[in-house]
Amino acid sequence: MTLQSFFIRLAAITAGTALLLTLLHGLLPPMQEHGIFSLVTVLLFTLVCMGLFFAGRSAAASSSKVAFTNLVSASVFGKMVLAVAVLFVYQQATAPSNQWFVGIFILVYVVYTVFEVWFMTRLART
Repeated sequence: MTLQSFFIRLAAITAGTALLLTLLHGLLPPMQEHGIFSLVTVLLFTLVCMGLFFAGRSAAASSSKVAFTNLVSASVFGKMVLAVAVLFVYQQATAPSNQWFVGIFILVYVVYTVFEVWFMTRLART
């Protein structure tokens, strides 16, 4: 996978996710309270995908046969810790009046995880 094709797809995923969240915020008033959280979550996962892409390219080209597997294992664990930390910090810092932020986070998490699995699989084949 080329750098250009990765960034085109990442931009499309990010734009689609942002559009979906914008529509949901318009249709579901309780979600409006979490607008900044939505934006920060999309940016966070965009950065995570970028970091994993560059690390994955490096690991796939490595002479070590386990480098890519180790990266995938570390990324799964790291994303789980990051997810718990983000949700906990947001809840503690803002004391939201509803729990819609969890649904927003899960939606963004799933979208970017599917994208991550797709591009990591493509990198593994190279």
